[in-house]
Amino acid sequence: MTKQEFKKRWESNDNGDGITFDDIAECCIAWGIASRPRILNMMSVRYRVLKAANVVDAEDYITEERED
Repeated sequence: MTKQEFKKRWESNDNGDGITFDDIAECCIAWGIASRPRILNMMSVRYRVLKAANVVDAEDYITEERED
């Protein structure tokens, strides 16, 4: 899924158009954010992917445990 497709789906409704953590992990790998996202904190991975896709509410998902 491209960043634009992800953004469109995420912002389309309250449940992110059914985007799952598997989808988020796959985007994380495909977009070069992390090579092994499933061993990282998934909340941090979700934030990174949301930020990369430039979704409007990305900052609502920031975590204290973010790995920079």
